[in-house]
Amino acid sequence: MTGRVFIDTCIFFDAISDHAVGQVLQHLKNIEFSFCTSLPVLGEFVSETAALPDKEDKIRGFFNLVDTLDLVALVPDSRVSYACYLLCKYNEDERMRAEHTDLVHLGYAMAYQVPVFLTTDRHLSHFRIPAKLMEKGYQQPWMMDVAGVKREYLGKRR
Repeated sequence: MTGRVFIDTCIFFDAISDHAVGQVLQHLKNIEFSFCTSLPVLGEFVSETAALPDKEDKIRGFFNLVDTLDLVALVPDSRVSYACYLLCKYNEDERMRAEHTDLVHLGYAMAYQVPVFLTTDRHLSHFRIPAKLMEKGYQQPWMMDVAGVKREYLGKRR
């Protein structure tokens, strides 16, 4: 089994604080999944961590996770810019109106054609990309949480 997984900010926090989440990610790597995230996700993680009293431990855990997973950081390009523009312009989901950061994260995954988007964000998990993006050839990644990934990819006998 091979595949690519986009990791959202919340998953980094979960993996650092919950060994079981980190184990799921490691098991996925063992069956040849690769992991990526975007520069905005990395920035959001650092920004949110800076205010925490245990920030040194979180940052250390983060870099260990990045190293363990061989995480690839996706960089902005014209595909990302266009996907993010379309997501913000044509979004009709009221829950996501003020969630530009989440739409940018999704735009990166869509532009880089990452099939699985790992998140615990409930609004993002239920978001459906606007039809205009489908018309332009973008596909929605499969929005999953850690339990869903575990069930789908690790819970079956191979």
